[in-house]
Amino acid sequence: MYAPRSSSVAGRLLAAPQLLRARIEENIADHGLVYPWWIPVISGVGLTACAVVSLERRDLLWPPGMLLLTVGLVTVPGIIQVIVGRHFSHVIETLGVFAAAAILLANPVPGAGAFDPAPALLALLTAEVVARDGVRNGLVTAGASAALIVFAAEQYGLNGVPVHLVDVVLGFVVGYMLLWQMRALIAERSAREGERARATLAERERIAREIHDLVAHSLSVTLLQITGARHALGDIAGDSDGERADDVRTAVAEVDEALADAERVGRQAMADIRRTVSSLADGPADTHALPGAADIGELVAQMERAGLSVRYDEVGDPARLAQATGLGVYRIAQESLANIAKHAPSAAAEVALTVTSTRARLVVRNPRSERPGASRGTGAGSGLAGMRARADQLGAELDAGPDGADWLVDLRVPLRERDGMLWCPRLVRRMAW
Repeated sequence: MYAPRSSSVAGRLLAAPQLLRARIEENIADHGLVYPWWIPVISGVGLTACAVVSLERRDLLWPPGMLLLTVGLVTVPGIIQVIVGRHFSHVIETLGVFAAAAILLANPVPGAGAFDPAPALLALLTAEVVARDGVRNGLVTAGASAALIVFAAEQYGLNGVPVHLVDVVLGFVVGYMLLWQMRALIAERSAREGERARATLAERERIAREIHDLVAHSLSVTLLQITGARHALGDIAGDSDGERADDVRTAVAEVDEALADAERVGRQAMADIRRTVSSLADGPADTHALPGAADIGELVAQMERAGLSVRYDEVGDPARLAQATGLGVYRIAQESLANIAKHAPSAAAEVALTVTSTRARLVVRNPRSERPGASRGTGAGSGLAGMRARADQLGAELDAGPDGADWLVDLRVPLRERDGMLWCPRLVRRMAW
């Protein structure tokens, strides 16, 4: 009947080390430090061992009154901080160690020329104060320690003063090294967090541009389809004679086809948006080939089926463009055609893509619309800004604006061959890094 209680006690005993470690780490974090948990443990064990050895050298281990006093002055402040979870001023712990060292130094080690380990308490204290509370407090502690050592040498005949003073200096150096390492670690973590934040922001901007291009293109095609359907319905409404049933059926079929195309484009847009946004999700996801420069011909054909008049000329092999380079060119062509569908849907557009071994050039030209509200302004919209951002990523030159009576988008991408594919130099440099 007592087995469960015994098991519970054993479980608590086994969990005690982990609990103590957790409390020490929590105390370190609350103090604004990033040291591992074993550093304060080593410091406390070193101070305790130094006090015990110093008492043993003086034959003061028994009766235990002196042992309890000195060890208590050295260890009790730190133990209370860990148990209670509250911070005491470093002055309390410093005064405790100083009091223990003063008590020991006031009772010299018997024997002429005997070495006294008690000043090592002051060296360990100096290292701890510098590493935990900074250089200024460490200098004060080191100066007070040196003064106490010199005073003990004059009053109580402490031997080896130069050695003890060097120990204090070494303690200061060790503490400063720990402090410098901690600050370097904090700076590195901050830099990593900043880099992570910048990478996250850049990825969000990239996805925002992808979604903008997908939505703008799909809505432009859908609007063209709906406009064609409305015109067809207008033709039906204008047929007052009712004598051309075949024409009416043909017009209805055209309306149905236009609306079906609009539905298909909308569904494709939803699939593209889901695929783009899924790159933010955790875990594995299905991979799909992104469009490239070789798909610009199909893009133009899609716009023609939607009712936009576009002539497409292609010179060279756009399939040789690397995936990232081809995607950038494709998105700029897509945005350009979406802008034409939005601002000048009745204009006859021209798209020309030329790919050589040293350069890819995309030219999209259309007459500017004269209808009110059709002006694209000075190019401050998010679509043109997105095109410029993509061109900058490729290291390309982009001109987008009025050119006489036309609106011109002229993209020029320098290329470099690598592994049989054509890359823009900026992407090649990123791969080299």
